[in-house]
Amino acid sequence: MFTPHNLKRIISLLNENEKQTVYGEQPAPLTYEYKKYFAEALKTYSQMGEVMYGREKLQEMVERITKMVETASRMISESDDDIVEKVSASRHMKNMDSSLKDLQKSANEIMIHERRMAAAYEDIAEGLKKYYDVG
Repeated sequence: MFTPHNLKRIISLLNENEKQTVYGEQPAPLTYEYKKYFAEALKTYSQMGEVMYGREKLQEMVERITKMVETASRMISESDDDIVEKVSASRHMKNMDSSLKDLQKSANEIMIHERRMAAAYEDIAEGLKKYYDVG
């Protein structure tokens, strides 16, 4: 219900010279320096994308490490060492296999997140390209 006090407040808000948003005053206008920084950032947007697409080729590295662990395991099992050393080596290989599984699982999670980041990056690029010249 409108009271005289509420009505006065509404009228004063309508008559204010300062534009306000629901959250308060509008932000200050952007400075020339900030606009220049923004223009430079737009030019380098595609370079930023290199990070999103896993330049390190994680999957390749994991495959190479997997082959190394498998080869090491086979070489240990084929060796002619005494039984005590084989038991110890077998225990070490089991630990290494467990670590390899952790590495593979973590790498898969990272690759999933990299794909999500790349998709979000492309969505942002589409939005920026609608209004700006993005490099």
